[in-house]
Amino acid sequence: MKVRHYLLLIAAALLLAGSFFLPNAVAAITDSRRLNSFAMIDSQSISFETAPELDLPDRISLVASPNTETLPLKTGQVMGDEQARERAVSELGRLLRGSPLTFVFDGKVIDECSAAFMINSEDPSINLIIWELALTDRFGNNMTVIMDDETGVVLKIIFSWGWSKGSAIDTDGSKAMMSFGQSDEEFYDTALRMSEMMNEYYGMTVTLADYQYSGSLAYYRADMFGAGKVISMFGIVRSTGLTMNEKLLY
Repeated sequence: MKVRHYLLLIAAALLLAGSFFLPNAVAAITDSRRLNSFAMIDSQSISFETAPELDLPDRISLVASPNTETLPLKTGQVMGDEQARERAVSELGRLLRGSPLTFVFDGKVIDECSAAFMINSEDPSINLIIWELALTDRFGNNMTVIMDDETGVVLKIIFSWGWSKGSAIDTDGSKAMMSFGQSDEEFYDTALRMSEMMNEYYGMTVTLADYQYSGSLAYYRADMFGAGKVISMFGIVRSTGLTMNEKLLY
């Protein structure tokens, strides 16, 4: 097999400022069109380096972009596993305050926590180290969270309702699923509150710029103004959940 794209992620990491050491070397195995799998091989330690001075809009844009590749890491550059778990709970507590999402942070809520090196596959100089966390509360509500290793900022959320043990019990005693409702008005209110939540958390001016209702779900676009830049992000609202910063609009 030809390996013209061999070690794209490794090369990108080595070109940039700062250093990060891994116990294993990582080989990226690819076909002639794109990177599509990774293999861990035993070798000497290798130095990983991340791009300096990415501002918040750049970090959000990278995580939301479809043009990314990720390389699993054993730990972060700034945070270890325990620190990442603690920081995620703290950040989500701030982010979700006043939001339409309900998540109860009592006891153990983080099911999975792993680090990764993420790059823009079209421009490997744009890269960062992220943490991906899977959380479940005692009501069965689920979140997948992408958090920045360097800043601790939550860059992306995928949320789904679980089964409520409280106010959503049916009259026959069976469990009922929590939801955002099904109507156009309810979906719009959720999208608007998500934009307000991002405005408060990110410290940028965030406006609900577009909203489209299709009956079973709604798409919304939030325009973010910060660091002299404007980025436009998609979100999706369903009766059973939503996404934040799901896809970058080009």
